[in-house]
Amino acid sequence: MIERAVPVVESCLIPAVFDRLAPGCGGHPHRVITPEQAADLRDCLALVPDPRDRRGVRHSAGSLLTLAAAAVLAGARSFAAIGEWIADLPQRVLAIMGARLDACQDRYVAPEESTVRRLAQQVDGDLLDAAISAWLRADTTSQTGDDHAGDSADTDGLPAAVAIDGKSLRGTYPRAGGTGVQVLAAITHTTGQPHTEGIVLGQRLVTTGTSEIAWVQSLLDQVDLTGKVVTADALHTVADHARYLHRRGACYVFIVKENQHQLFEQLDALPWHDIPICTRDETGHGRTERRTIQLAPLGDYLGYPRVEFPHATHALLIERYTTQHSTGKRSAYAELGLPTLPTRHAHPAQVAAYARNHWHIENRLHWVRDVTYGEDHSRVRTGNAPRFMATLRNLAISTLRHHGRTTIAQGLRHMSRDFTRPLTHLGTPT
Repeated sequence: MIERAVPVVESCLIPAVFDRLAPGCGGHPHRVITPEQAADLRDCLALVPDPRDRRGVRHSAGSLLTLAAAAVLAGARSFAAIGEWIADLPQRVLAIMGARLDACQDRYVAPEESTVRRLAQQVDGDLLDAAISAWLRADTTSQTGDDHAGDSADTDGLPAAVAIDGKSLRGTYPRAGGTGVQVLAAITHTTGQPHTEGIVLGQRLVTTGTSEIAWVQSLLDQVDLTGKVVTADALHTVADHARYLHRRGACYVFIVKENQHQLFEQLDALPWHDIPICTRDETGHGRTERRTIQLAPLGDYLGYPRVEFPHATHALLIERYTTQHSTGKRSAYAELGLPTLPTRHAHPAQVAAYARNHWHIENRLHWVRDVTYGEDHSRVRTGNAPRFMATLRNLAISTLRHHGRTTIAQGLRHMSRDFTRPLTHLGTPT
């Protein structure tokens, strides 16, 4: 018998993501799936390789991942809660989700909690994050109707921004001491469109023995940075990151603290008393705050002390003076920064907005995972399961924000009252 090779038709919806992550492959890092291809999250998750032994597999990995994602979107905080949510699904939904049909009983069997947990412990976290991030980006594009929606924050075309920051999963740290799981994430902010802000664009695991700095470029390789502004805290104010962002066509707003002694001293030596001041007053949260912002252009022609940092166009000084209404206590805080922005966007108030909105990643992502999902109290710690749960929480928070939910706890309660709601939000027809 002569065997003939049959041409293989490419069916992968996110080839660029998986090709780039696969060893030895070099797919283009900025290609994205189309809105039509990514309407259903199941189509993306079905592409995540199943790490389990094929013998005895009764539920596909894509089905289990989608069910777990919907359960977390409905408020599940643990594998036990995920299992209970899945067990309550009616037969027609289990059929849609590809559950196993028990021919003897003529009914679909819901997967056990232990089945989901074992998959979570083994699944490739990088590929799972890549698939979910690609779906979120395509879902956002499908509703905006423009591949570049969100690239401007107002009618003046202020570039959208991406914040990067790391988070330690405290529940994974051994009581006797040692290291736990730490992840590095990137989210959108200052887009000017509420449904495109607070969306998680990617996440990477910070492996033991390394720091966040080592994983920034790998994280941002997944994101189209052209024309955007990347914001980061003082830990990431390093020359290699500045050069990398410049090559990618992005600007940056970095904070400088005294851990960078030479750079801090160079900025501190600028004649700030001669530089114009922009003042903003705000009242709220039981306090009154006055914020002064100064932005100094850099260049030898100005006669300022030389600042050695790649591609920096300006120096930034922000001073905050706060008065607590209840106690009358006053405090003052100052921080220096290095933005690189086109001249048309280099206004003190705009640069200060980037620096302030950077903390959306702390307030609108990390805080929500800790308080609403109780992440720091979770005792999940085996294999890849901690990162798996963090990824699904990112997906749930981003999906709710994308659909206009400003209060995540309220959104989760809304999702929990009807099992069709989370599935519908994830593009699965019920």
